Amino acid sequence: MSLIWEQQHDGVCYQVRRRRTTLELYANGVQHSEFHPRRLVTGSVWDLLWLPALLGEPERLRRVLVLGLGGGTLIPPLRRLLKPECLVAVEMDPLHLTVARDVFQVIDDDMETVEGDAVQWLRDYQGPPFDLIIEDLFAPSDESVTRAVAADRDWCDSLSRHVSEQGVLVMNFGDYREFRDSHAAGSAAMAGWASRFRLSCGDCHNAVVAFSRLSARSVHLRRRVQAHPALAPSVRDGRLNYHIRQLN
Repeated sequence: MSLIWEQQHDGVCYQVRRRRTTLELYANGVQHSEFHPRRLVTGSVWDLLWLPALLGEPERLRRVLVLGLGGGTLIPPLRRLLKPECLVAVEMDPLHLTVARDVFQVIDDDMETVEGDAVQWLRDYQGPPFDLIIEDLFAPSDESVTRAVAADRDWCDSLSRHVSEQGVLVMNFGDYREFRDSHAAGSAAMAGWASRFRLSCGDCHNAVVAFSRLSARSVHLRRRVQAHPALAPSVRDGRLNYHIRQLN
């Protein structure tokens, strides 16, 4: 592994390291993003964040919001699988945006990027709802993988208010215990949602939780993955290795 980019900012050491053809973004030694120029699949937590888009017909997810862009790992699969009409990403960390734009080079004219606090941005937002919201808020200053924003009632309600009637909400938790102890795990969090799923993989401890406005089944996601020409080879060779379980 070779170091190809490094900066210090507010007590955080940011590095991009190259592992063969894969670029990996680290902040204080914790990996936040990775990018491969020819692959959609990482084999880790980032796959779990876009997979719920395939719980239903991906064509209906026209407006996409990413809260916590990091280096932009999610952007290539979202573009390829959904072809969204609107793609907005909010990221507080300016160096994450620098990496996404200048090192990973995943920011194009087809998306809007906002440097700012995702919580405040969403509270102030007055536009139309989004069909897919991916909430992936982790602090770069942490040396452990824990959420930067508590998944309490106020935050879960704020997210839900901005998801369309056919939409999906995806939330990333550092581990299953962090999810279990949050408001998002309770029955009250299901108000307005038809289905809830947990996604995990052997490469990380994260618990990714997806809420769907429309009734969904995990088997439909698996069938769409296996039928997609860009994803099926990764299933066959074991790179796309995930587990999904319905929670409600």
